[in-house]
Amino acid sequence: MKTVLPFAAALLLTFCTASAQSLDLAPGGYGLSIGNSKRLTGIRLNLIDSKVERITGLNLTLWNPKKNPQAAYNGIVLGAIGTKARTINGLALSGIGINARESITGIAAGGLGVGTRRLDGLALGLVDVEERIRGIAIAGIWTGECNQLHGIALSPIGAIADTVRGLTIGGLLAGGGSRLTGVALSLGFSFSSRVRGVEIGGIAAGGGDLKGVVFGGLFAGAEKMDGITLSLGGVGAEKHLRGIALGGLGVGAEGKIRGVAIGTAVVFARDVQGIAAGIFNGFIIDRIDLEDFLHFKYINDRFTGLSIGLINYTRHLRGVQFGLVNYAENNPKWLRLLPIINVHL
Repeated sequence: MKTVLPFAAALLLTFCTASAQSLDLAPGGYGLSIGNSKRLTGIRLNLIDSKVERITGLNLTLWNPKKNPQAAYNGIVLGAIGTKARTINGLALSGIGINARESITGIAAGGLGVGTRRLDGLALGLVDVEERIRGIAIAGIWTGECNQLHGIALSPIGAIADTVRGLTIGGLLAGGGSRLTGVALSLGFSFSSRVRGVEIGGIAAGGGDLKGVVFGGLFAGAEKMDGITLSLGGVGAEKHLRGIALGGLGVGAEGKIRGVAIGTAVVFARDVQGIAAGIFNGFIIDRIDLEDFLHFKYINDRFTGLSIGLINYTRHLRGVQFGLVNYAENNPKWLRLLPIINVHL
């Protein structure tokens, strides 16, 4: 025993680096460290991380970390309260949160959330990524408003990014601020300035330039719409609507309609080419009062195709009108207003 104890002490002195900050059993920087070692490959156990440089392997921190502006963690990072770093590569789990000021590559999950500049992989919690997400962000509340999302973002409140290539699903809000290429789904609102794909909003869906499939529960609208647009309420476009538009109440465009437009109450645009079906086609009831009762606003200047409705109106017809009352101003006076059918070819 007398021989073993000095040998063990000598062995400990040989393989351990003892300092005020850490006790290291790590010859050549490989092994076990207990305390605030700066660099290690192996297993590191520490109370409070501060000014860490690089850890590769397993890192366990038991208390609130201090400043770690240059810390690079590679492997498994466990923080009982939180983790601060410059970069994280691997698996990071923390009780409250994870903050990597430059990047996270791998899987990161925090009880409150995950924050970084760039994410490549999977993040869970309140996800706040400033620049880019490549992978999957699953947020308990919010996925933040990053510049680019290439992948999937899920949140019961909001899942958005400025530019989206992939899928966003948000309970209240989903979409891409300036561009969406892919799918945006929301029980509330879905909005993107430019859509190439599918956009669905339980209450409303819209944007600036939409090409693809758009559904808005109460309203679907955009500046320009090309594709299939559906709404239980209304469908509207400022400049043009091309493709198929179905509105539970109506379909309208300030400029042009090209294709098929079906609205239960109204279908109107200044210029229509295709098929229009609604109770009122080509005009709307502007207001109702007790003096003149109904005030109509006549909108359609040119209609080319087939118009089906209770009342059909146009200033210039090139096609066929079917309805109870049909008016085509470019016909001879005695043929302008006709029941059942009106034709000008």
